Amino acid sequence: MRATFSLGRVAGVRVGVHWSVLVIFVLIMVGLAGGVFRQAHPDLPSWQYWLASGVTAVLFLLSLLAHEVSHALVARRNGVSVEGITLWLLGGLARLRSEAATPGAELRIAGVGPLVSLLLGGLFALAAGLLAAYSEAGLVVASSAWLAGINILLAVFNALPAAPLDGGRLLRAAVWWKTGSPLRATAVATAAGRFLGWALVAVGLYLVLVGAVFSGIWLVVIGWFVIAMATWRAARQSCVTRWAASP
Repeated sequence: MRATFSLGRVAGVRVGVHWSVLVIFVLIMVGLAGGVFRQAHPDLPSWQYWLASGVTAVLFLLSLLAHEVSHALVARRNGVSVEGITLWLLGGLARLRSEAATPGAELRIAGVGPLVSLLLGGLFALAAGLLAAYSEAGLVVASSAWLAGINILLAVFNALPAAPLDGGRLLRAAVWWKTGSPLRATAVATAAGRFLGWALVAVGLYLVLVGAVFSGIWLVVIGWFVIAMATWRAARQSCVTRWAASP
């Protein structure tokens, strides 16, 4: 996934944005301004809903960026070079030029992302609680609460033990450590990723059939992405591992 335009560097890592980010940005704005915020705090001027939803969408993208930057920084500390980070339709992607040399390095690189998202979720939840207790800023509270929930959801989803999610890399590190075989570990994580991907596709198709068309299509897209990325990452890791092991 190549960036459409560059945002410069963050902590020395090149950061770019793919044009598809506009899709998720618009979806968040419309969903919050036309639904969540308006239902929670009715009878406010329309511009306040749109302003709050726009700021919330930007903070969400910054949360994704923090998640990916944490991967990149820990990867560099563990001897893995980083090509850059791209934000796109389904989140963020830190592009690593090589693979971790040990199960421990793999564990550290993969685990830091969900931890950062969980920390951000806790901070936004704390902010929402304090603002609700000591101010009348209803939309700010609603924005903070939504950001808390979405970051915690991001952490939980990414921790699922299936490639290409962070949890898939954690699973790979565990199997690698247990068996001593990075190739077998890759195969296990890939199989788990394909299972998760097809499960998401199946649930998505069911939702389409029962009338929840938008949610169903979204799950199908995510499932397809999980399957494709699990397959691609397996091929890449296998090639790197075989090359490193060759005399």
